[in-house]
Amino acid sequence: MASVAKSIQIDAPREHVFALATDISRQPDWTTFVKEGLITSGDGKSAGTRDRTVFKVGPRSTKAENLWIAYNSGELFARRSVGGMTQEETMQFTPAGNGTLVEWNVNYRPPLGLLGRFMDVFMMNRVYQNEIEASLERLKAALES
Repeated sequence: MASVAKSIQIDAPREHVFALATDISRQPDWTTFVKEGLITSGDGKSAGTRDRTVFKVGPRSTKAENLWIAYNSGELFARRSVGGMTQEETMQFTPAGNGTLVEWNVNYRPPLGLLGRFMDVFMMNRVYQNEIEASLERLKAALES
């Protein structure tokens, strides 16, 4: 599996950062690559919730069905794909001075088998890193404005 790990410090209370970052319907507002997010079952505030997202990293859009595997309010959010590209992501929210340190880790299996793994080494991983970095900057801007 390939991985991307990025972090950012945001000058906003941890509860506010967590609330925006984990609101699936609002992810298109701050992520550069999530185009649609919808809770399909569960309450959207606990492990066991399921969501559907449409994301676009590179030239094509992809649908994903996700199962939330951890939801500790204000601290930790994790989900894994149960349909679509194989992926697991974790976001941790840690107090940092008067703000919040957000750490976003994504582990994924590139699509298209051997060709996908080859493309990942030379292009896709860097594109994904750039998208996550830009998204964290947009999250910071949304919360600090």
